[in-house]
Amino acid sequence: MDQVENIAMALDSRCPICLDSWDNASYVLPCLHQFCFRCIQRWAESKPECPLCKGTISSIVHSLCKPLRSGLSLHFPAGRLQ
Repeated sequence: MDQVENIAMALDSRCPICLDSWDNASYVLPCLHQFCFRCIQRWAESKPECPLCKGTISSIVHSLCKPLRSGLSLHFPAGRLQ
């Protein structure tokens, strides 16, 4: 594995806002970029656009349940943004 691949893998396992490991991973709609729930919630309150692609955030999808046995989890909208 080269250095670029190592960096890419490290970034995939960390929130792009706080650069820490995932804490209550959440997704923004419609782009589906992933962030820590608290990070993206604070971000969206001040600027309702995705920090990665700059698209308008319509919703934040946050897992409220533990993963199911099949490896899937249920996701519910945390609320609509204006």
